[in-house]
Amino acid sequence: MKAAQKTILRKLRIGDFRFVEIESKRRVVPEDMHDLREFIMSRRKVKHEKATFFFDQFLDTPDMRLFKVGASLRLRYKRDGTAVYLQYKGPGFRRGGVLYRSEFRSERLVEVLQEESHHDIIRFNKTSVAALLRRQGDAPIAAAMRRHLGDAVVRRVTAAPIISMYQKDKFKLELGNVFLEPSLDRIFAFHVGRGGVHPLSTFCEYENEVKAKRGWEDEKLDHIGELLAFDARLAASFDMPAEPLDKYHRCASFFVRSGSVR
Repeated sequence: MKAAQKTILRKLRIGDFRFVEIESKRRVVPEDMHDLREFIMSRRKVKHEKATFFFDQFLDTPDMRLFKVGASLRLRYKRDGTAVYLQYKGPGFRRGGVLYRSEFRSERLVEVLQEESHHDIIRFNKTSVAALLRRQGDAPIAAAMRRHLGDAVVRRVTAAPIISMYQKDKFKLELGNVFLEPSLDRIFAFHVGRGGVHPLSTFCEYENEVKAKRGWEDEKLDHIGELLAFDARLAASFDMPAEPLDKYHRCASFFVRSGSVR
């Protein structure tokens, strides 16, 4: 293993480079989305993979402990809500315009998750995140959450004040055993509060990630230059400032002021 990989794994507090996410993120003016999509499509060797729609339910403790440590946890609903996964992203760090963080996904959840709002925030009635992780056994997602958050925090993950729906256009640029995966996202975020569900924000983002075919994850670090060069060509033609926050922290930051939860 390369020295750079060992450093990244140590900083992310994980043991397997397969679970390292390397990505860039930029804001996009909504009016530019169509032209930016066409511009990406015009780039040499770029293929449009798919357009998809799904929604996330972001989970946290009542005092938003995950938010405060820079982590995020979500239930991702795909295929019209029939396929549900638990996804966890650990605290990360930025270097050279790129975000490094850990990313884990559970197996498809078979439990029926029954929720109700009580005109407040969504809580789990018949199951819990801790119970879901126990059923995952020694799965990487369970081990990472225990290491990063501790069992006590995991047991307190009962709130879900943010729901986000996505329209995603995903592209692909082959680089041998590695590929770039640019995407354009239109996000519709809602806050579940005492009076019900309220629109919170609508915004657009561009993301680009270095991904690898199975077994070739070690090569991802060798292609960060291509990611940055690809992004630079887009930023030269469009107003695309760097976005320092992930979707959860961008949406939930409204509720946190001076380290306390509103």
